[in-house]
Amino acid sequence: MNPRSLSLAERLEANAILDRLVAEEPTFPDEEARRLIALLPARAPRRFTLNLGLHRPGSTSRGHAAGHGDVELEEPGETTTWSSDSRPILRIGGYEVTHVPGTIEIALIWSETRLDRSGQSCTLVYDIVTGTPQEMRIARQAPIGFFGLQFATVRFVPWKTPRAAGP
Repeated sequence: MNPRSLSLAERLEANAILDRLVAEEPTFPDEEARRLIALLPARAPRRFTLNLGLHRPGSTSRGHAAGHGDVELEEPGETTTWSSDSRPILRIGGYEVTHVPGTIEIALIWSETRLDRSGQSCTLVYDIVTGTPQEMRIARQAPIGFFGLQFATVRFVPWKTPRAAGP
């Protein structure tokens, strides 16, 4: 199934809904989640996805500048990411969103530039048949190191539950 394009009005609406869903609260608005589920085009699910990231550290230059004293210039590192899933990603505002029936993955656009991805992405889980939001899960990164190599896994842990609209 190919995802359809969103109009500008739909993108603006989706961006506002995403902002409200990821706000720092213990619950999220049920009706907003339902609207987002209906608004975003879905794509076919994949059984297995492998994401690999390679981080190259930056460099630092030190010296002495006349009239300023000791100075230090730092060049940031670079992270390259590869994924076995060439999924269509919707870029909406500051978010990258992927809708697979049953889940909507939400990530900050700059999340791949961070070494620690904890809190940089979340997933909205919903019932496929009824479209009822069940929960939101947030990313938590767990580093694994051996023989001087550092690996990290990202898992999604429970974060928020839906709240019904007020009277």
